[in-house]
Amino acid sequence: MSHVRQQIRDAVITALTGLATTGARVYGSRLYALKDTDLPALLINTEDESIEAVGVDEPQWLIRSLLLTVRGVAQQTADLDDKLDTIAAEVETVLGANAPLGALANIVGLESIDTKMESKLEKPVGIIEMNYRITYTTAANAPQVAL
Repeated sequence: MSHVRQQIRDAVITALTGLATTGARVYGSRLYALKDTDLPALLINTEDESIEAVGVDEPQWLIRSLLLTVRGVAQQTADLDDKLDTIAAEVETVLGANAPLGALANIVGLESIDTKMESKLEKPVGIIEMNYRITYTTAANAPQVAL
């Protein structure tokens, strides 16, 4: 069984696949190696995680605070800002319900949104980066099982 971090990432990928704007172009990657035909797309990855051990019994419970990043990427066009905002609205609607993560997470909260331009691809793109703070709990000796 995989680490709960991976289970969360996989659940988010599944939940965000099929949105109106990005469709099946959802990738569990932090890489920007996308072609024009891959856009618009979502890139999903997990970043830092802080951990607080609680309890005196063994094994201790670990309360984990994970940063999950969802990047919406779209080609630069006259309506780029509108497209990025539409992508954000679709993602926020799904993840704001917390339902996609079910018993994996205790709390899912949107922490920040950042937009930027990237010119290193075939053509310039806009990126909207949505950072979610996800709190979940595991036993110290069982990182594959959410409590």
